Amino acid sequence: MKFRAVLFDLDDTLVWDERMSRQALIETAARGAAVHDLDAGRLMSAAKQAGDTLWRAHAPVERCDELGIVAFEGMWGHFQGEEDYLRHLREWTPQFRRAIWEHALQEQGMEDGKLAEQLGEFFRLRRRELQDRLPGAEAVLHTLQQAGLRIGLLTNGAASVQREKIETSGLGMYFDAAVVSGELGTGKPEPAIFQHLLGRLGVEARESLMVGNSLSRDVIGGQRVGLHTCWLALEGEDEPVGLVEPDFTIHSLGELPRLVLG
Repeated sequence: MKFRAVLFDLDDTLVWDERMSRQALIETAARGAAVHDLDAGRLMSAAKQAGDTLWRAHAPVERCDELGIVAFEGMWGHFQGEEDYLRHLREWTPQFRRAIWEHALQEQGMEDGKLAEQLGEFFRLRRRELQDRLPGAEAVLHTLQQAGLRIGLLTNGAASVQREKIETSGLGMYFDAAVVSGELGTGKPEPAIFQHLLGRLGVEARESLMVGNSLSRDVIGGQRVGLHTCWLALEGEDEPVGLVEPDFTIHSLGELPRLVLG
């Protein structure tokens, strides 16, 4: 066996995140467009731009960037906790969700505050419903667990949001330890979060493999602490190829057991 432990990223490695958020955005825009006979694609693009702009202007972005909390999560997350940035998000995100659609509707020449409120709430509920695992995720984790490997999870994001994703996915039973940046106070690619998980698993970096879809967070972060790295290069994902060279590249989770177990 090549490794004693495998460390996994969560979002878009084991569970779909960006894809589910975009699907919720598409459905919300279609719902809003139907009310005023608007172009759903234009409304969706305007909402995405408004969300990004409002997030950068009013969210505690420095702390959110450190922990990997993004605008899409601001559109549906609970943000439980007593840290200042969490209190800010909890108090501000309800108006953020409404303002996104107010701006998007105004871009189409419409003033409809009531509809904006409804669309913000629809997205929040729909995104929470849209939870799905990547193909093969559970089978791969089961295979590695049965082979006796230590399995860890390392994810950026707000603790309440990421823990909800883990619970909803049904994959939590496979992890010997799971670390969320929002709980530790530092995120990938910083070495401390990788070292913390390795300590929880009781393994050395040189005998472990980090698997994730992000070159800048999972691969670079893993290499900084001496982990072997495996990039999950999903079709259609926009990753800066050439940024760093992982030890291994796979295009689906189903390729992983053969790589790990030999």
